[in-house]
Amino acid sequence: MNTILLVIVSVFLLVIAVFLIPLLIELKKTVISLRNTTEKNLNPALDELQLSLKSIRSISENVNGITEDVKGLADSISEVGTRIHAVTGVVDTLSSSASIKAVSLKAGITAAVTYLITNLLRKGDRP
Repeated sequence: MNTILLVIVSVFLLVIAVFLIPLLIELKKTVISLRNTTEKNLNPALDELQLSLKSIRSISENVNGITEDVKGLADSISEVGTRIHAVTGVVDTLSSSASIKAVSLKAGITAAVTYLITNLLRKGDRP
């Protein structure tokens, strides 16, 4: 009876080995094929992704440079506005000063002419 049981177990193990070995070989082929397919399809995608990231970094650096240039331009425009305001103040001061001088000069000339005419007319009245 032990011999029969041993023969049955041996046959069972032999049958399992006969089916299990090809199954393992096929499984190994499938894993290798899957790995090759994944590498073949993923490597180009990863390369494209790296190129895209480099492009995005380059664009980001360009945007940062342009932003700095715009800030510089805005600062320059602000400085020009401040200087124009200062020049306008000086021009206003000079124009009011020139107006005062012109009015004063006109009053002085009028007074001098009036005095001159008055004295000339009086001179003719004197004996």
